Amino acid sequence: MLEEVIFRRELVESSLEVYPIKNYGAVEIAVHNFYHTNKGEKEKPSGTYKFIHVWQQKDGEWRISRIISYGHDSMKND
Repeated sequence: MLEEVIFRRELVESSLEVYPIKNYGAVEIAVHNFYHTNKGEKEKPSGTYKFIHVWQQKDGEWRISRIISYGHDSMKND
């Protein structure tokens, strides 16, 4: 039987970097803190990890075209 776990991530605002990509969109680089809540327990920190989002601006809309999230090898869930 699988245990229900809820994950939440929160941006570390001071880590946010955004750079334009000419004729395409932008790249967003930052760090986020992950938290988890096991069924019947209080929320606990899981770890801090980095991510990169590549944004494309097309037809007046912004959409994420690529997501790279790394450093999760040591995520805690106990």
